[in-house]
Amino acid sequence: MGEDVLIFAVLTTGIVLGLTQIARLWRAGMQHKTIREAISRDSSAVPALLAGVELEQRPSGANDDRTAFVLIALGLALFLFALIQGDPDDLRNMGGAALFPTLVGLALLFRHYLAKKRDGQS
Repeated sequence: MGEDVLIFAVLTTGIVLGLTQIARLWRAGMQHKTIREAISRDSSAVPALLAGVELEQRPSGANDDRTAFVLIALGLALFLFALIQGDPDDLRNMGGAALFPTLVGLALLFRHYLAKKRDGQS
């Protein structure tokens, strides 16, 4: 029972992440197409369109805290699901699977903390 749930959770996470990336690429492509058409028509809306484009690169790890909380929540959800099942084998399997996203989330939180401390932002 535990392996089926774990496989389903991994596949669902992969599909959600893949669709998010595809949607982001589609949105950027549509924005670029709009800007190209406005430039080719010598439109007066070009400065407003270009103002909406993020030209400044965000620092590395800018969303580490949000990603960390999502991973920790995923790990806790897996562990709580194993507790609800009540089977010791499920608890051991799902508890082990829950450690991975939880520890990665904690590492990202620690990295975010160190980056803020390094930049002088208490």
